[in-house]
Parts: sequence; structure tokens; C-alpha cells
Amino acid sequence: MPHTLINKEILELARLTFQNGLTKLQEGKMGEADTLFARAHELDQENIDVLNLLGIREYQKQNYQRAIHFLSTAHHLHGNSAQILNNLGLAHNVIGEFQKALEFFDLAVAIDQGLAEARNNRGNALKGLNKNDLALEAYQSAIQIRPDYAEAISNQGIIFLEQKHYQEAIACLEKAVQLNPNLASSFNSLGNAFTELHEHQLAFQAFKQALQVNPRYLDACLNFGISLKKAKQHADSIKYFEHAISMNPSHARTYFLLGEVFFDIGNSESASANFRKSLELNPKDIDSQFALTIAQIPKILHNVEEIYQSRSNFSKEVDRLRQLKIHSSTPDDILNDIGRHPFYLAYQEERNRSLMNQYGDVCTQAAAYVQGALKESKDTMPRNNKKLRIGIVSHYFFDHPVWHAITKGWVKHINPDLFEIHIFNTNGAEDEETELAKKSVSYTRGGESTFDMAALILNKKLDVLLYPEIGMDSTTKALACLRLAPMQAVSWGHPETTGLSTIDYFLSGEGFESEGSQNYYREELIKLPGLGTYFESGPIDTVELDLEKLGIDSSRSILLCPGSPSKYSPLNDAIFVDIAKRLGNCQFIFFNFQKELTAILKDRLFKLFRIANLDPNDFIKFIPFLKKEEFYGLMQNSDLCLDTIGFSGFNTAMQAIACNLPIIAKEGQFMRGKFASGILRELKLDALVAKTNKEYIDIVVSLIVNKALLSAYREEISLAKSNVFNNRESINAFEVALINTFKKMFGAN
Repeated sequence: MPHTLINKEILELARLTFQNGLTKLQEGKMGEADTLFARAHELDQENIDVLNLLGIREYQKQNYQRAIHFLSTAHHLHGNSAQILNNLGLAHNVIGEFQKALEFFDLAVAIDQGLAEARNNRGNALKGLNKNDLALEAYQSAIQIRPDYAEAISNQGIIFLEQKHYQEAIACLEKAVQLNPNLASSFNSLGNAFTELHEHQLAFQAFKQALQVNPRYLDACLNFGISLKKAKQHADSIKYFEHAISMNPSHARTYFLLGEVFFDIGNSESASANFRKSLELNPKDIDSQFALTIAQIPKILHNVEEIYQSRSNFSKEVDRLRQLKIHSSTPDDILNDIGRHPFYLAYQEERNRSLMNQYGDVCTQAAAYVQGALKESKDTMPRNNKKLRIGIVSHYFFDHPVWHAITKGWVKHINPDLFEIHIFNTNGAEDEETELAKKSVSYTRGGESTFDMAALILNKKLDVLLYPEIGMDSTTKALACLRLAPMQAVSWGHPETTGLSTIDYFLSGEGFESEGSQNYYREELIKLPGLGTYFESGPIDTVELDLEKLGIDSSRSILLCPGSPSKYSPLNDAIFVDIAKRLGNCQFIFFNFQKELTAILKDRLFKLFRIANLDPNDFIKFIPFLKKEEFYGLMQNSDLCLDTIGFSGFNTAMQAIACNLPIIAKEGQFMRGKFASGILRELKLDALVAKTNKEYIDIVVSLIVNKALLSAYREEISLAKSNVFNNRESINAFEVALINTFKKMFGAN
């Protein structure tokens, strides 16, 4: 009813009712205040102040459409209120109607140039429209009006954080919390920035401050848990995720994050339970289904039965993956999911091709939607038709086993007259080895996203794309699911078939394969001569070790067991008991890898020794990780290196050979079980290669009891080891294989 028809008594009653509502609001009596505001509106439906406050209250209660209704009514009655327009923009912004929100903020700024809040909120709308540069300008204009505007300064910091400009982000966020110590969201973002820079203690402090300001701040609790996980503080990470569940038991993402921590520490059962809970709360969550599938394969086995049960469970979860509509996700979300890899399946000495193919098909089918979104640039690189253009994608262009075993030989020694080489670093670390790589070839570091990097590689117009490994790095795995070059090949940085139809060839060495090896690969197998790789020899710098300080008894035989816990299968645990029984005066030297995984291996071995009435503490030593010079020093003090059975160690074996340390190896059925045995056979030391576990034990015992024989083997290694280092024949064969295979595929001249 128009004001002219409402008597003054009713208008006065409406005003008084509204004032009483404001009083109740200030007293924190929200329910009573809302009742009074509604009554005031009934009495006077054209009161702008009442309509504005009703809109604000509905906004605060997250009833955004009702908020828009009240605020729109107020705007139609009084079109020149910058504050009402600003509030309307806020309501549209929160429901994702960023363009509509921007229009209201623009109107508010046009009416009141000095309304800093509208300028700040305008920045938020622009950010929602992915116009970050314009958003930064909007925030800056708000700060020019109000230099101490902490929220606007914080918003600048958040954009810098998303752009990975971490130092600029930290500067803004620290200034914001100095101006307003109650900005919990700024402390949260500050913690995220410090986490990205691996400044974990500073990150922890920031998250604690966020939770001090707002103890119910779920995002801060979750980000704290993520930061703790990245810092390998798994127990505390679990504590914060469980605290987040107590805040909101229906928050699916919390269970997903908790599942990831449990998987990291080798607790597949708890990981699976949490991923299932996440899926129960959000059945369409593709991340959780992928994670649940991968979690079926334990990082380390507790017992033999787990091998077969885990394989069956994995196959069932792959079947469930097939039923999901993965293409409904964004390209980067799809790439993130298919970057997950059943890495630990290779640690089971079983035929994995079928399982890998099943999972690989899910990944490549999902990647097809990403492939469709990729567009080749018109500005492609000019090419030299005389050279084959090769790309190498890896996370490991630094001092790392994959670099030393495979990639370094390619980068340093492939003939530049025949090949044009481009390397792509998927945001891995950089060091002196990286600088060496940069000097030799074209070098590109990863972009903002995996999708961007895929486009970058595609637009290089490569002939051949090489992956030194697929499975260790999620970005590399995701890229491998795409077709980014006409010919794509993988080497054995992770020695298992990829299961991907997009990978054409698997590059291996004759010394690591058998006559029927092709049956284990989806890719076409290329066997290069010998070890099939160029491994550079170098000086063996050692330091004197205090063995006693490490808990090692120098008077007893030292049997070095340098493998990671995952490489030790419970199928072979009894070997250590049998060697201990026969030798008596010996000690097995293991290393403390991740403590939770090491604890599982230690528990397994100790139980077996106790069952055999042997004190495990007399025989088994777990020592801290050593620097390379210290590790070489330990090798030179050891009697034997015991290679892991089923999943052999290439780099470790080469290091042992460099130190003239005899290795005992059991030749496995698959490539991953043949590294040390292949090296030994290349050195004509076949007598150190066992075909059965019993032979393995017999060789160890015979060498330890016959010191003269052990010494003779050291001498043989010293004389022969040059045969496995600096092998240019492997590079020459690699070059010929690339050229001939490319010609075979495409009929190139």
C-alpha cells in the first residue's frame, strides 16, 4: 500500500518495530530480531531500510534468492542507493552469477565513487569471471580509497597465490593480518602459500592462527591436514582430518583427504574405508573412485594372502570406474584423475598385463575427451626435415635414479646432427644436472596446468615423444594417456607395461628380457643391446663411517639390503631367516625409509625370526638414510649386497659394482626382476645369479664362509666393470631403433 494511504500511526509503529529489531540484533537475539523485521515489513512494505536489512539477514542465513527478492524490491523503490546495489551484487556473486553481480557493483561505484566495499566486491566478481588482472586493479582502487582495507589487500594476496606468485601473496596476506588479526581466511591462505614453498613450520603457525580466530573453520583445518601430510607428519595430519570430521561428519572431501593419508602410510584398509565413505556421501565423486581403485594395491604387503585379494579387489574397482561419466569433468580434473597410477602393482611378481590394460583403457577413454579439447596452434615451430624431432617428458631432470639410469645418456649423447631434442620438465626439481640438460637441448618447464603442458607439447609438432618412465609422476602419466606425437615410447624408469594404448613402444635391454617377454607388454617391445642404456661412470667419493655409531658390528658379516620396503615381498622373507640360521654371525642392514612403511617390513621380519627362535635384534639392523658418499663408504665396508627378489634395483646394483661389492641376485621372470642379474651376466658373473630362493641362500652362505672366494669376486668386478659403464653402443642402437621404427610406422624417407 503506498505511503500516502498509510496513516502516520502505522508508519510510526513500523519504525519503532524496526528499531526494536535492530536492538535485538545488536544483543545477538537473531530470531526475535527477524520476527520484528518481518512485522515492520508487514506494516510498511515500502520502507527501504527494512527491505535492505531483510535482504541482508536472508543473505546471512544463506537464503540467497529471498535476499535478492528483498534487495531488488528496495532497489526498484530507491534506485540511487549504492549500498543496496552493493548488497544485491553480493547476493548474485555468492550464487555464481558473476556477470550480474559485476553490473550491480559497477552501478554502486558509479553512484558512490568512494564506496571502497563496492570496489573490493567488484574485484571478487571479476575474479569469478577469471579476469584476475582486472580484479587486481579493482582491489587496488579500493585500497587507494582506504589504505588499511585489510580484506582488499588479502584478496590481492589470494590471486597472487592462485597465480603461484608466492612471495607477492605472502607479502599481501601478512600485511592484511597485521591490519586485521581476525581475518581467519587470510591466515588460511597464508598457510597455503607457505605450504607451496615447503615452509611447513610457518604454514603450521598460520593455520593455527586461523583456527584460533575461528575454531570451526573447516577449510583451515583441512588445509592444515594437507600441509602436515606434505611435511610427512602423518599422525598429526590424521588428527586434523578427524577433527574436521567432528566439525562436519557429512563433508565428503574430508574422508577423501583422510583416505589419502592412510594410503601414504601403507594402511590400504583404512584408506579404502574412507574413500568408500566419501563416495557414500558423494556418489559422483570421480576423484574418490580413482583413489579407491588405486588403494586396492597396498604400498607394502602385510602377508602373502594380500597379494591375491588385492588383485581381485583392484579389478572390481576398475569395473566400477568404467561406469562413471568421467567426461563430465573439466579437462584438468580428468587429467588429475588419470594421473593416478597403480604403481605398486609392479611390486607383485605376477603377470600384470591384463590388469594394467583394464585400467589403462579407462584412462585413455577418459583422456579422449581432453584430446578433443586440445587445439594445435597455427604458430607451430619451423622444422628441419633432415632431423627427427624428439620430445622427452619427465619430472626427473635432476640428480635422480631415472635421470642417471636412462635420461642423462639420451640428453648428452644422442647425435644432434640426426635428432632435434626438446625436453619438458613436469615441474620437477632443478639442480646442476638440470643445468647440464639445458646446455644440451631445448628445455621447457611445465605451465600452470597439465592441460596447458599438453597443448605446449602438441604444438612442438614432434615426431617422437619419449617417456623415461610412466607411473612415478602423475603429470607424466596423465600426458601419456594423450596422443601428443605420432610415435610415443616409454623406457623402464618404472619397469612395467603402462597398459596404455597411446604408448606404441617399450624400450628395454636384451639383458633384462627373455624370449617370451613381449607377452608381458601392451606396447611393442624394443630390445636394445646389453643393458640398453648409457650409465655414466664417475668418481667414487667416500667418507669414513663410524659403523658402531650406526649400530653395525664390524666383527660380523655385513649383508647390505638397500631396497625400499615395498620391494620386499613376504613370499621371500624366509630367506633372511635361513641365511641367519646357516651363518649365525651375520647382520642384515636395512634402511629407514618412510617410517610407517619401514615399520610394516620390520614387524614382518621380526615375527618370522622369533618364530624361528632367533632374536631379530641380533641379525636385523635398520639404519638412517645416508648421503651418497656415506652410502659408498658403507658399500666398501660390506661383504655382500643382497638384491631384492622380484623387483630388482638397477641404480643400487650399478653403485655396488662401482664399489667392487659383489651382488647376489635371483633372476626374476619379468624385467623388473632382472636388473641386477642382467648386470651380473653382462659382467660374466653368472655364478652370482640364482634361479631359486634356495640357490640364492646357498650362494650367500658359500661366499661368506669362503673369504678368499669373496675376495676373488671383488677382483673380477674391478677388472670387468668398465663393460657396463659409458656404453655408447646402447646409444647408437637407440638412435637406429628410433629412426627405423619411425620409418616403419610412417614410411618416412
